[in-house]
Amino acid sequence: MEHDASYIHTFHEGVRFKLNGQDQEAIDKFNACLVIDEKDDAAHFALAQIYLDQENMDQAAFHTLKASDIDPKNEHYQSELAFMYVELKKFPEAIAVFEKLLKKTPNNTTYYAGAAECYTQMGDVKKGLDLLNRMENNLGANPGIAIEKFKLLVAAKRDEEAITVLKNAKKKFEGEPMIIANLVDYYLQRKRFQEGFELLKELVAVDPNNGMALLMLGDMQMQSGDSKNGLQNLKAAIKSDGPSIDQKMNILMALQGQEVMDPDMESLVLYMRKKYPKDAKAHSITGDYYFKVNQIIEALDAYKSAVHCDPNVYPVWNQILLLEYQFQQFDSLAIDAEKCIGFFPTQALPYFVLGAALNQQGNFQKALTTLETGLDYVLKDADLKAEFQGQIGEAQFGLNHNKEALAAYESARTLAPQNAFVQNNYAFRLALHELDLLKAEKCIDELLLTFPNESRYLDTKGFVLFQQGKYSEAKSFFERACGDQEIKDKSCAEHLGDVLFMLGKKDEAMSYWLRAKELGSTNKALNEKITQKKYAKPVF
Repeated sequence: MEHDASYIHTFHEGVRFKLNGQDQEAIDKFNACLVIDEKDDAAHFALAQIYLDQENMDQAAFHTLKASDIDPKNEHYQSELAFMYVELKKFPEAIAVFEKLLKKTPNNTTYYAGAAECYTQMGDVKKGLDLLNRMENNLGANPGIAIEKFKLLVAAKRDEEAITVLKNAKKKFEGEPMIIANLVDYYLQRKRFQEGFELLKELVAVDPNNGMALLMLGDMQMQSGDSKNGLQNLKAAIKSDGPSIDQKMNILMALQGQEVMDPDMESLVLYMRKKYPKDAKAHSITGDYYFKVNQIIEALDAYKSAVHCDPNVYPVWNQILLLEYQFQQFDSLAIDAEKCIGFFPTQALPYFVLGAALNQQGNFQKALTTLETGLDYVLKDADLKAEFQGQIGEAQFGLNHNKEALAAYESARTLAPQNAFVQNNYAFRLALHELDLLKAEKCIDELLLTFPNESRYLDTKGFVLFQQGKYSEAKSFFERACGDQEIKDKSCAEHLGDVLFMLGKKDEAMSYWLRAKELGSTNKALNEKITQKKYAKPVF
C-alpha cells in the first residue's frame, strides 16, 4: 500500500522518538500508523523492538508474528520470531520457524544452534541429534556441533555418550578451549574434582586469558597446598575477563589479609581502579591497600573516589573521617564530615569529628551545636560519649564559658575515667587557662604512670610545670617529649622555645619558635613572639 506524506511523517516521528528513548511517544506514533494501515509490517516490527527492549515479551511476540505474517519472505522478521518463541519457551513453534529458515539458508549456523537448543529444552534427543548430524553434513564437523550434541545428551541423562562425544572431539580438534571448558564444567558440577583439576591445567595452557579457568585453577591449587602456582593464577585471574568484580575483590581481600604484603598488590589494585572506574569497590580496595602500607594521601584519594562513585557506603566515609582527624586535616575534615552527615544523619562519629574540626577552626558556636546534636546518637559507647563531652568542653572554653567547659570535662572523666585522650586534654586546658594547676598536675601524673614515655603526655606535663613557673623541670619534660631526632611536633617545638626563653636562652628559643611556625602551629601569638622576640601567652 502506498502511504501519503502525513503517514510517512508520523512513522518518522515514531522512529525519532524510539531513537531518543521516548518509548511511549514512539508506541503512540506507530499505533497511529497501524490505525491507517494495519498491514504495515514496518510499524509492527518497530513496535516489536520497543516491547522487546521493555522486556514485554508477549507484545513483542505479537507484533513480530504480525510483521512476519505480512511479509513471510523477510528472513529478518522470521529470525526474530523464532528467537522470540525461544524466549517465551514456545519451543515447537520456534523449531517450525527455524526449519523454514533452514530450508532457505541450509548453511546458517545460528538457525541450527537455535533449533538444537529447542530440542535440548524439550528433551527430544533423536530429533536434536538428527538436526545436528544434518548440520554436520552441510557444514562439516566443528567443535560447536560436538558441544551441542554433548549438551543434548547430557540433558537426556545419557552422560557416558555425551562424554564420549566430547572426548572424541577433543582428540579431533586438539587444543580447542571450548571443548575442554565444557568437560571441566561437567566434571566439576559432578564433583569429579581430580578429573576437572587436570583438565583445568590443560585449559589454562591453551587459553591463558580465560579468567574463570585461572580463578578455578588458582582456588584448587591453593586448597591443595600449591600456593605458589595458586597465587600466580589467582593474580592473573584479576587481570583477565570472566570473573566478576566481586570475585576479583575476594582474591584481593585475601591477598591483603596476608601477613606480608604481596609485591604485586599495588599493580593489582591500580588495575582494578582503571578497569572499573565507576565502581566504589575498586577504589575502596585501593584505599585499603594504601592505608595498610601507610601511604595516607593515596589512601584518602582512593577512598574519596569510592564515595564519589557511591556515597552510600558508610565504612568508607568512616575511614576518610578517621584519617583526616588522625592527621589533623581539619579543613578537609569539616567539609567531608558535613557531607557524610547528609547521607548518614544518625551516625554519631561524623558529628564528633565535625565538632572537633570546627573547634580547630575557631568556629566554637557551630562546634557546640554540632556536638550536642551528635551526642544524642551515641548509644552505649562510654568512651565516645566522653570524647564528645571533651570536645564540648573545648567549644565552651573557646566561647569563654569556663564554668560550662569544666562541667563538660568532668562529665567526660566520669563517663570514661581511663580515657587518656580526655584526661590529657583536660590537664592541658586547666593549665592553659590557669584554672586549677594542681588538678592539672594530678591528671597528667596519673596518665604518665601508665604511659611514661608518651610524648604528648610528657609535653602536657612540661606545660603544667611551665605554667607553675618551674622552668628547669619543664625543660626536662619538653626535651623528653621532643626526642633526640629532628622535631616534628609543632607543640613540642614551641613549648621548648618558650621554656628556653624563660631560662634566658633567647637565640635557641627563636630557632624553636621558627620550627613551630614551619610545622604549622595554630597559636595566634606565635608570630608576635617571633617579631617581638619575647614570650607571649598562647592564644588558640
